[in-house]
Amino acid sequence: MEIAEETILCELWQREFRVIKFSFKLPEDKEIINKFIEEGTELASKLNSTLARDSSRRRDFDTLKVNAIAGIISEFVWRYALNDYAKQQGAAVSFNKTFIFDIRNQIDIEVAYPKNIKKTVEVRSSFPYTGIKNGICKVFDIIGWYVNEVKKLEVRKDYYVRCLFPYRSQDFPSLLRSGFDAYLTGGATRNMLETSNYARDKEFIPYDEIVRENIKMTKYRVIEPIINAQDTQAIRGSIIKGL
Repeated sequence: MEIAEETILCELWQREFRVIKFSFKLPEDKEIINKFIEEGTELASKLNSTLARDSSRRRDFDTLKVNAIAGIISEFVWRYALNDYAKQQGAAVSFNKTFIFDIRNQIDIEVAYPKNIKKTVEVRSSFPYTGIKNGICKVFDIIGWYVNEVKKLEVRKDYYVRCLFPYRSQDFPSLLRSGFDAYLTGGATRNMLETSNYARDKEFIPYDEIVRENIKMTKYRVIEPIINAQDTQAIRGSIIKGL
């Protein structure tokens, strides 16, 4: 696993955005990639065991599995980067894995501060096949909480972060056997999503949304596009400081 910091220039906004790229290569990273696949496949089966058993719905289950694996990887790289940054800063903060009981209520990372203070970070992954720069500068958002016909109010997490994979989702299974990159592409605090001039309520079905039956259009709180949120270094600092 190789880690590198990169800077994306968004000419439209005349602004730079710092990201972190995690590169997974084979054969050296085969063990951890196999673990991602195992955990993602198990999660997908738990989320929709009917699709897993129904050969006629195999394509739907494969999509579910790809998104689940991407989610597992995204949570891993963000947790790794946050723990590493806390160590660099000498901060007594740890970032811990959580267990998923309900995919629509999950807390991906629990932040443990001194004096038994805890906060939450939600991670969302996507596949911007037109490239990381286009995803950050134009196409993708930081996605926060949501409301829909079933759930009128979601508990708001403290932080929302993004992980992007610059591929077509249908190509990702083959990349798991050859190597791939995962980009940490910033995020936002709950306060930013509530007060930013670039924040709004937006109805859509996220491209990365886990496949579910009878899914309806959902209203999300977003900052659009990603460039108008905090870049990866900035959101890591906000989280470490508990801002």
